[in-house]
Parts: sequence; C-alpha cells; structure tokens
Amino acid sequence: MLDVLSGFAVVIIVMALGFIVGRLRLLGSHAVYTLNMFVFWIALPMLLIHFLSTADLGLLFGANFAVVALSTVLAGILGYAGYRVLARQSPSNSLVAMLASSYCNGTHLGIPLMVHLLDDPTVTLPVVMFQVGFYGPLSVLLLDMSSGDRARHGIVRELALSIIRNPLIIGATTGIALAIIRERTGWVLPDVIAEPIDMISSATIAVALIAFGMSMAEIKVLQRGTSPIKAVFAASAVKTIVHPAIAWCLGSLVFGANGPMLLAMVLVAALPTGQNVFTYAQRFGVNTVLARDTVVISTAMALPAMAVVWLLLN
Repeated sequence: MLDVLSGFAVVIIVMALGFIVGRLRLLGSHAVYTLNMFVFWIALPMLLIHFLSTADLGLLFGANFAVVALSTVLAGILGYAGYRVLARQSPSNSLVAMLASSYCNGTHLGIPLMVHLLDDPTVTLPVVMFQVGFYGPLSVLLLDMSSGDRARHGIVRELALSIIRNPLIIGATTGIALAIIRERTGWVLPDVIAEPIDMISSATIAVALIAFGMSMAEIKVLQRGTSPIKAVFAASAVKTIVHPAIAWCLGSLVFGANGPMLLAMVLVAALPTGQNVFTYAQRFGVNTVLARDTVVISTAMALPAMAVVWLLLN
C-alpha cells in the first residue's frame, strides 16, 4: 500500500510544483500553452514511437480496445440521458454533458500517469485512437447538427484533416509500422535515431504534469450563479466512478480479463475528463462552464479513485 501511495504522491508533488509555478508566474503568461504544445507536438509522439516500436500489438487492439469503446459509449449515453431527462436540457447541452462524463484525458495526463504507474504508455493508445479517430469527430458532428447552424463550411473535411494531421496519430502509426517491421524482419532503429527519440520522450512525464498543474492555477471553478454545480459533480462522478465500474464489468465479466490487463482497463477508464471537451464546447458556444468545471473537478476526484482501483485490482 505504501508503494501505491508513494506512486501517486510523486504525481501529486510534480503537479503541485506546476501549480506553484503557475501561481507565481515564474515562466511567464503563455508558458502553459508553450509547454503543452511541446508535449503534444514533440514529446508525446516520440514517446509513442519509443514504446510502440517494441510493443506487442496484439495486446493493444483486442479486448482492451473493445472495453475502451464500449465503456466510453455507455458512460456517454448515461451522461447524455441524465442531463437531457433529469435536468431537461437541450440536445446540444446534453452532448457536452455526454462528453464530460466519458471523454478521457488520455494524453496530457493519461500517458504520464500510465508510464509512472504501469511503466507502459501504450495502454492508453486504444483510448487515444478511439477518441481522436471516432468519438471526438462524431461528437463534433452531432454538436454541429444540433447547434442549428446549417452552414457547415466543410466541417467533415476539416475533421478528416485534423485526424490525419494529429501528431499522436502520426506517432502511433509510425510506432506501429516500426513494430510490424521488427516482427517480420528483425530490423530496429539504429542507435543514432533511437537515442534522441528516447531522450525527448523521457521529458514527457515531468513537462506534462507541470503544465497541467500550471493550468489548474489559472482556473476558477464552481462559481455560484454561473456554474451548474450539481451537474458538474454528477458528470465528474460518472467519469471517475461509473465509467471505470463499467470498464471492470466489461473487462472481467464479458472479456474475461484479469491481472495487469484488467487493472490497465479500469485505470484508463478512471482518467478524468479531457480538456478537449472544453475545446469542443467553446467552439460551439455550448455549456462551456460545465465542460471547464468538470475537467477540474474530475481531475481532483480521479487520483483518489485511481488509487482505490490500484489497491483493489493490483
């Protein structure tokens, strides 16, 4: 148990350092954006290439991917139905609640956490691929159709290009291609290329967590009169408690997973709401406060929830 607590303590300490740096503005006013762009465009793709090039691809796209897809959709349906029926909100507002209840922070927080806790960032690849390649674009299309704006301005083409140009997709595709080449021919990257990739990827965890902590210092949440506080806590509970419970049921009872694989499935499902949810909400001007506040509150709830998952399943 002490090992578990110390593992999460390390993550919290690094995020707290980022929070202090953000409060004191030691790195300037635009540092969060710059650090996140370094992580998103450079470090994370290198990390995916580094791990995927030597990974067992059969373990990534089997039951793991199925559990990610099914648990995400089921948690999303629950979030949508609750907000639409119980809160009697519009379809567009309910779509944001759907995303807030099911869309994982699989990149900026998920990959660093899985590296630290499981020493394997590839367990987050199914959720990244599913969300970036399908769930996110589909949600954007639904938001676009429900917004009442019929001037699409080529949104389908824009979504397709955003997937193709996504650095995580590029990094994952490159890593998978290298893994296939290694399995079939035995060829691996020469040291002169592999070592710079390893060096850059090693910076991912610290930079991502510090940037995330800094971003928390810039946000004020749960302000009375503007924030739907009950809905925020409900969406956060679905994301950090119900979503992993669904993943456990699917993984254990339907796909017969156990041990480290089941632990990885449930930990990934327990990740907090991803920041892309706020981006989508802001883009369409729909339920932005719910999206923003759920990102913060679910993050605060996720670490203790994941600690409990670890204690129960590890």
